[in-house]
Amino acid sequence: MTISKDLKQWYAIACPTTGVRFDLRTLQLMDTDGDGRVRSPEVQAALEYLKSKGVSLDDLARPSEEDAKKLADVLKRQAELDKAEPSELEKAARTEWEQKGKTPEVAILGDATAAAEASLAAIEKTVDDFFTPPEDMPLVTEEPDKVLPLKEHLNPKYLEAILDFAEKCVKPILGEGKDCLSRMEWKAVKAKFAQYREWVAAKPVMSPGSKDDLVEEERFLRYKLHLGELLENYVTMDRLYKSDTAIFQNGVLRIDAREMNLCFHVASEAAHSALVEKSNCCVIYLKLSRPSEKAERLICAVVTAGKVGTLYVGRNGVFYDRDGKDWEAVITKVVENQVSLEEAFWAPWKKIGDGIAGMVKKFISDKQSKATGSVQKGTESTQAGGAAMASSVAAIGIGIGMVGAAAASLMAAISSMPAWKIGVALVALVMIVSVPSMILAWFKLRKRDLGVILNACGWAINRPMRFSMKRARGFTKCAPDPMAKVWLALLVLVLLALGGFAWWQATAAA
Repeated sequence: MTISKDLKQWYAIACPTTGVRFDLRTLQLMDTDGDGRVRSPEVQAALEYLKSKGVSLDDLARPSEEDAKKLADVLKRQAELDKAEPSELEKAARTEWEQKGKTPEVAILGDATAAAEASLAAIEKTVDDFFTPPEDMPLVTEEPDKVLPLKEHLNPKYLEAILDFAEKCVKPILGEGKDCLSRMEWKAVKAKFAQYREWVAAKPVMSPGSKDDLVEEERFLRYKLHLGELLENYVTMDRLYKSDTAIFQNGVLRIDAREMNLCFHVASEAAHSALVEKSNCCVIYLKLSRPSEKAERLICAVVTAGKVGTLYVGRNGVFYDRDGKDWEAVITKVVENQVSLEEAFWAPWKKIGDGIAGMVKKFISDKQSKATGSVQKGTESTQAGGAAMASSVAAIGIGIGMVGAAAASLMAAISSMPAWKIGVALVALVMIVSVPSMILAWFKLRKRDLGVILNACGWAINRPMRFSMKRARGFTKCAPDPMAKVWLALLVLVLLALGGFAWWQATAAA
């Protein structure tokens, strides 16, 4: 395994610890700052840790069963240690600590102290930032000192937390009737909990030395077993491009005679889809449900082959997760983009057909509306209404006659042309209509970027994640379409018929 030391060449520079199919405990051990994300410096630190233990990158590519057995033994010893009876010294220290927690200096609000301190901690950083003066503030200022309102003019994002803090901390410490809090009062409230926080931090740990040793042993074994897989999903993306087992692929979706394996966990459909539109990918969002599961799930699937038109909101499918469980899946949103060159070939013809159908429908609808309106108004006699209806039918007949005349003129023009000219004309027509659409689609398909979708999932992607047409057919596997051969055969028959007719006309003229 080769890993570049240049972080600019890594595919990812951060990934979330949730929403991925990976050993969660390994990610938690790597996430040294506990923010729920594993960044590239933390990955480098894990690599340096293993290097200091004599583990090479080649060792990471071949995790051993022996290490897995050792890890199972470490976890077993950790569980036994948690259940073990503490020593007399540990019991005495724990009792002394508990007694100290009941003193008035520590439990300043009695049994409500813990809940009050939690409400304080929930807003502490935000309020500290609010009261922190700017760096360029002069020593002497005429501006009044900041005051934090406790009820009104608050950001809705923090309203509930501030109200909870006011009820559990401000009211019992500073008294009722406080609608706002000054800088000094804020510091006074925090100072009241100083001894309580010191007491919580000093909680005795049972057998700390043994536990620390076991955690360190667990870290070494988990890194050795799982870090190689993470590197192939984080640095090189080999698991995506070579084996379809990337940690962000949550399972397989079967829908519309297709099997899609680019399925991602989604937390918020609105926020996710707002970014996905920039990926040039066709993406469908689905709500998952299962009778044995209380909570519903939300995923998105990237469509890389087939057609878009047959995928619509409300269509049902089945999703199989990586554990083999099947989920009922229903489409809730479609972000449309062209999926294949075949679709691009037929797109102009479909628009032409839809346009002609719309014109015919509008023509007939207008005539029927006029006739029906004349009858309903009662301004004309029944005979006049019948005449109006008859005139509309006649108009439709005239329209059909015009189309027939145009078709006859076209056939007459074709019959007067040599066979080779007819073939050239057909090829030119196809090229003029379909080729520009295919060229534009080809450039757009080449710009499809899975990195945008991963960014929407909480990853920090460092490089574009393109994929070829061939790889696209691997991401979305389509069942053979029996009608495709039928349409091809019909097209060949039509071309042969036109060619034969032209040849017959040329022969008859000679």
